[in-house]
Amino acid sequence: MKEEVRDRSSGEPSRPPGHHRNEGSAGRKRVVFVGASYKFVHRVVRDMLIVGGFDDCELVLHDIAEKPLKIVGDLLEKMIRQRDSRMTVTRTLDREEALQGADAIVLSITTGGREADFRSFEVCAKYGIPVGVGDTLGPPALARNLRSIPVVVEIARDVQSICPEAVILNFTNPMSAITGAMARETGLPVWGLCHSGDELFEYFARVFGVAKSALAIELAGVNHQSFVTKLTIDGTDRTADILDATLASEAKLEDTILETRREEVRLQQDIFRILGCWPSTGDTHLAEFYEYFLTPRRREQLGLRVRTMIPGREPLGPVEPLEIIMQWAYGDGPVGDMDRMTNEHAHELLWSAFTGEPYTRAINILNEGEYVKGLPREACVEVIATAAGRNVTADQVALPPAAHSLVQRWVTIHELSIRAALDCDREAARQALFLDPHVTDMYDIEPMLEDFLIALRPWLPRGWYE
Repeated sequence: MKEEVRDRSSGEPSRPPGHHRNEGSAGRKRVVFVGASYKFVHRVVRDMLIVGGFDDCELVLHDIAEKPLKIVGDLLEKMIRQRDSRMTVTRTLDREEALQGADAIVLSITTGGREADFRSFEVCAKYGIPVGVGDTLGPPALARNLRSIPVVVEIARDVQSICPEAVILNFTNPMSAITGAMARETGLPVWGLCHSGDELFEYFARVFGVAKSALAIELAGVNHQSFVTKLTIDGTDRTADILDATLASEAKLEDTILETRREEVRLQQDIFRILGCWPSTGDTHLAEFYEYFLTPRRREQLGLRVRTMIPGREPLGPVEPLEIIMQWAYGDGPVGDMDRMTNEHAHELLWSAFTGEPYTRAINILNEGEYVKGLPREACVEVIATAAGRNVTADQVALPPAAHSLVQRWVTIHELSIRAALDCDREAARQALFLDPHVTDMYDIEPMLEDFLIALRPWLPRGWYE
């Protein structure tokens, strides 16, 4: 697959390549999906089938539950038959068995599932802290990190021991801390994938009425809040025109995981007015990074979604597949959307890892090359980078001072969250909450943390209680 790679001496921002058919074959590779996600697995495989070149791959599904293994596995097999591919599907509850001979791991898990998430939301409600999405920043994201980071680092260490030549592609949130912890603890190539950065190419193409290939952007920050610091169209700098162009356009952000969901960009416009750079997500995801939006005064006015509690609720079971997934897997008709590319790009990074051909995309990686100037090299940052084989490179971006200060705060929260999760470190957890934009009463920090530890005890390491 021939793609345009950025000329690193030109100073021009990166252009996204289009979708093309792969030439040749990736060879006999073993792609292991850790977590039989109803949301991500079939989309990654669909992209692999559309672009071609993966027919000799073995797909291995691993999960701790039999139901998603069956449903997702049955769906994949139907997709493969529909496209007359030679891909094979193996399913296993045994992680060590799954990882034997793996060339790539695609990670998408949630430790504790909906019940663990909802318990953390209830702790937040006790202290008057609103929860939007709850998987990126804020006290519920810290709670996710405390229960998930030890698990994913254990998985990464198994990869290091069993299949050390493999790469890890991570879809699991909180993206920045999860990806960063695995990469730091093992030294493996661990790349976090999220469509929010690359969707900006689609969005600005609609705003300016140009082909996506005409756009080039410079992007830097953390997952769900990286900033466009420069935008050019056919080589002409149009950064100063972003606000007026978006105000004049009816275009919205679009999330197309299983259905198209359009999000308003008002908050992004308001941030741009202050910072002079454009943030990568809008709506509630953006609001989670700041203290200004999810307040009682503003959230209804701004139309932001906030989690509601369920008095006297029963324990929540596992997530059920959407009806469309069951229809595709077991209905009489063919699997739908089989000609519809996603914007997650796992297939591109798999092709690059297997063949060495370069791809340039928004990726979450360690800041080892100081890709975001002035941030710690062990921080996990979201930048437009080029993957080639197991290696990733990116040009350095200097964020404007105010944006840099914000990102520094966020990566510090990530650092403290990782330390707290791996060492059962109460001091680090308290400091992460101290810096959190939604914790407005310092004297709530200690009891809130203890309430988290009580509520999440089934999924936390024993070290917290010794």
